[in-house]
Amino acid sequence: MTKQLVLYGPTVSTFTRICAIVGQEAGLSWQIIPTASGSKEMAAHHPFMRSPAAYIDGLHFYESMAICSYIDRAHNDGALHAQTPEAEARMWQWANVAANYVFPVTEERLVMPRVVAPLMGRRPNEALIEEALPVIRYHLDIVAARLHESAFLAGPDVSLADYFMYPVIEATAAAAEGRAMIADLPVLESWWQAIAERPAVKA
Repeated sequence: MTKQLVLYGPTVSTFTRICAIVGQEAGLSWQIIPTASGSKEMAAHHPFMRSPAAYIDGLHFYESMAICSYIDRAHNDGALHAQTPEAEARMWQWANVAANYVFPVTEERLVMPRVVAPLMGRRPNEALIEEALPVIRYHLDIVAARLHESAFLAGPDVSLADYFMYPVIEATAAAAEGRAMIADLPVLESWWQAIAERPAVKA
């Protein structure tokens, strides 16, 4: 059966997963066609060879924020879009914080060297990790500070911002150092566990 949402990107990609979660939240059938970022195959779907790219409703999109916004507005009555101008601004603010600040530092300087490198038969770069830990803690502190102000990142309700941040925090927790930092921030840990229990995330 043809899926309503077809995503091209690595199956382990944080941003491909975000789009799949938002599709699941909207009740769409979906599939990921495994496609490596930077490959000639990816170039057929994304002019900059990044991931993900999506096909839905006869339309083609690339860039995860555009994909998720379309899915939610077209198929979920905008349920994951914040309902006031300020809250919508906060939603995009924190989605961008997740994508542009928290993700790069945790992915490149903790998850890849601590979790992924051993899976590929390489030793962790301990110096890189050690140097990064205070920087990562700073980023997590910023997220936790927001969650002291508000139940979710954009306001009182779950929004796209939470689904952009969740997989980043989940990946960070896969490293022992990241898990310890999250445990030391109870408000962040509680938020992470609450998002993890949502049906779209558990599916």
